[in-house]
Amino acid sequence: MGAQPDLTTRQAALVRTGADLARTAVLRESLDAKQDLGRVLVELRATFQDDKGRADYAGKSQAYRSAVTALYEASGISREDSKRLQGSVRHQVGIVLRRELSTEQLTDYGLSAQDRNAPRRKGASGPDADQATGAPASLPDRVAELHALAVALVDSPEASTLDTETAEKVRAVLADTAAACDRLRARLTTEAT
Repeated sequence: MGAQPDLTTRQAALVRTGADLARTAVLRESLDAKQDLGRVLVELRATFQDDKGRADYAGKSQAYRSAVTALYEASGISREDSKRLQGSVRHQVGIVLRRELSTEQLTDYGLSAQDRNAPRRKGASGPDADQATGAPASLPDRVAELHALAVALVDSPEASTLDTETAEKVRAVLADTAAACDRLRARLTTEAT
């Protein structure tokens, strides 16, 4: 185990709760535990500050990352299970953040306001408004959809030929491009009005 970060009482309690949830999520293959862990991680992010002095909702501060490392180490799950779980929980964290923060706040934090699984759900639920009316999607919407599709592809069962390390690297690059896509979308939306 690595060095334990200096945590407040509240942060330490969240790390312990998160470790228990991570263990439950893996051992019982529990979606509820993954969803709860996503909520705990967002709550944990709120207890740390980013380099601008705000709540670290983007999860980029070294202190937050150290706490998350301690959480997964304390869970006692294998490194492989931890990596798999983190991919799934990352999605749950995004859901919570999109529910709790405004689109402007998400953009300010460099986070995507679009659910990466929306294209899969949209296709499964029938035509969307653009398909029903025949109206073409706006360029900003197409930019956001392209990014969401790329992320969904990496997370799809068809991409299981990627080894875990490569998939994580691709996800990291896609996460970085999410902010660029959101900025481009905002700029194109502004220019269109």
